[in-house]
Amino acid sequence: LGCDAVIDKSSEDLWSAATKACPDGFSTIMDANGVSTLKESYNSLAPSGRLIVFGFHSNLPLGQAMLNPLEWIKMARKQSNMPKFDAMDLTVSNKSVLGFNLSFFADEREILSDMFDQILEWISNEKLECPNVVEMEMKNIALAHEFISSGKSIGKIVVTTEPTSSS
Repeated sequence: LGCDAVIDKSSEDLWSAATKACPDGFSTIMDANGVSTLKESYNSLAPSGRLIVFGFHSNLPLGQAMLNPLEWIKMARKQSNMPKFDAMDLTVSNKSVLGFNLSFFADEREILSDMFDQILEWISNEKLECPNVVEMEMKNIALAHEFISSGKSIGKIVVTTEPTSSS
């Protein structure tokens, strides 16, 4: 569990660096960005590669802008620019595009339990580092919401509560 290359897209072109790191294409690309990266993610797959789509971060307005009706019009325009994947091309290139929404896994306890156990094992064996977690108290819920809405948060934000007397 590691990586052969790290790409900081704030300081270098994502797709040039990706092509340099893996000139024959990637076997798997997991894309949470949306319209800003989906087309190039697909184009960067190796034959038999899989594009896994699990989010649309770049499609959504952030922060205070999310309340602006013009931002929602921009979002609709982005949606109209979403790449379409041709079934014949998928077959001929032997590529796959898969999508899922993590929210729907809430009832999949058996599947998630095995995965969670594996992740805990990797963490305890130091094969996987726990991601950045920011803890904020419940009294700062507005700040937590503002932080996640800003698009500047990295990792997870956990809102903590005081234990109740019955716990």
